[in-house]
Amino acid sequence: MRAFALITWTLCALTSVHALEPERRPPAGMVGVVRLPELFGDPCERIQHKAVKLYSAPRTTTPIGTIEVTQPGVLDEYGSCGGLEVGLLMRGGRPAEALVTVEASYEEYAAIVIAKSGPWCQLYRHSGSAWIHEECESGFISIEKLLDKQMLYLLEGAMDQARSQPGGSGPRPAALLVAAHHDEQSLSARLLGHKTVGGHTWLHLEASWVNDCERRPTPKEMFKFWLPLRDASGRPNVWFHARGC
Repeated sequence: MRAFALITWTLCALTSVHALEPERRPPAGMVGVVRLPELFGDPCERIQHKAVKLYSAPRTTTPIGTIEVTQPGVLDEYGSCGGLEVGLLMRGGRPAEALVTVEASYEEYAAIVIAKSGPWCQLYRHSGSAWIHEECESGFISIEKLLDKQMLYLLEGAMDQARSQPGGSGPRPAALLVAAHHDEQSLSARLLGHKTVGGHTWLHLEASWVNDCERRPTPKEMFKFWLPLRDASGRPNVWFHARGC
């Protein structure tokens, strides 16, 4: 069984909670995550995991399937826990499908949400639609809240969209214009706030080219700018290091 780490977009038949280096690009349309403690608790704790009901649309009453632990976690010879698998089991006898997850914080996994309608969350799937209700009401975290107080980095193409003012009309920040030799992911940033302009969310960021894990940047090495939360395709422009340094 392959093991995964950090942020996981799983493309295999079942989702392993632990995995190798993942893609660092959240999917287009992502609006947040939903925590599922009834599935992603201590993977080796001997508890009865509760299945999560799936629905075809908000405010429907007949489940179309469930999210379940398909293989409990096990302790290896060194005392490390791994191997927990969580899958979508749809009605009709179809094979189990991967639940696509993100590491929302250190070794705490959550399902990706691409739409929200009141207390209903639509989960990200590679094909088809599935909504959850009770767990959405209690465990949803918006992407803006997810990014707050995190060590952030810019994703590919984001730097060209940065502006000195929200809305896209201002010039690019001078600190980014003179940084052609840098790439987006070498920029350390934190979220100061966000603002909606013309129906689009803009993030107010404070950043530095100094690696926060090596030393704290001085005030002169810090600069601020605005960045649209999403690019033209709907993918987030910024992401975070779930495990810090």
